[in-house]
Amino acid sequence: MTADLNPDRRRSEAISSSSSKPDSRSELSVDQNQGPTTVHQRHRETWDGEDQEKPDTEEPGRIRAVPIHQRPDLLVPCADLVNSEWQRSQAARVHSLQKSCSEFPVCLVLLQGERGSERLLGHVRLTRVVSHSSGLFVESVVVSKEERGKGYGRILMEETERYAKRRGFKRLSLTTHDKQHFYAHLGYVLSTPVQSSGAVMALVPMAMLMKISSVPSGEQSCKNKTSAGQLQTQTLTKTPYRDIKGVPIFWMHKDI
Repeated sequence: MTADLNPDRRRSEAISSSSSKPDSRSELSVDQNQGPTTVHQRHRETWDGEDQEKPDTEEPGRIRAVPIHQRPDLLVPCADLVNSEWQRSQAARVHSLQKSCSEFPVCLVLLQGERGSERLLGHVRLTRVVSHSSGLFVESVVVSKEERGKGYGRILMEETERYAKRRGFKRLSLTTHDKQHFYAHLGYVLSTPVQSSGAVMALVPMAMLMKISSVPSGEQSCKNKTSAGQLQTQTLTKTPYRDIKGVPIFWMHKDI
């Protein structure tokens, strides 16, 4: 789910309380508790590389992730959900969500219940990773404040993985300021920076991204050297990486 050069590419870090975090690149607003599980018998058909949601009257309590471009009726409610965590004008947020498409970026919404009367539980945005054709970057993840503490954050991440797998992707990358233990519990490991293809960040050279992250260009391990030449290692409690504001940030990924 860090100040970002692109306001649409933020937030991949988990937030378990209802308090907001500064609008930042890749901040995830999810809860960390165990909770309900999804029902995987989905009545769908495949089209253009995506599963198409089909109305059904069975399993009224089932939870599923659906691309927002398949549900334009949810654009405004979803914009309000994301804006509840990171303020923008509703029009600007809707415009950003309307960019979702099967070719990426893709915005997924986590829904529960029958179509037309379902609850909107969460949102996540996926973008391609530059130079890694099998990778996606996870960002703008948020769970409704009213639904936190019920395990929906975990479900949202699991549904995101399933969607990525169905599309043929093999790795998810993200950043977090302080929820690295949550992601480690979900199977994520410490990693090095990657470049997302999302909007403005697609124009940012990798060398600049590495400089922002305080990592020498070409570094392929989770290590960095201080000005005194001492080796720094990224651990679950300490990171040499910094966001554009100079705030410590953890880079992580998961092979799926």
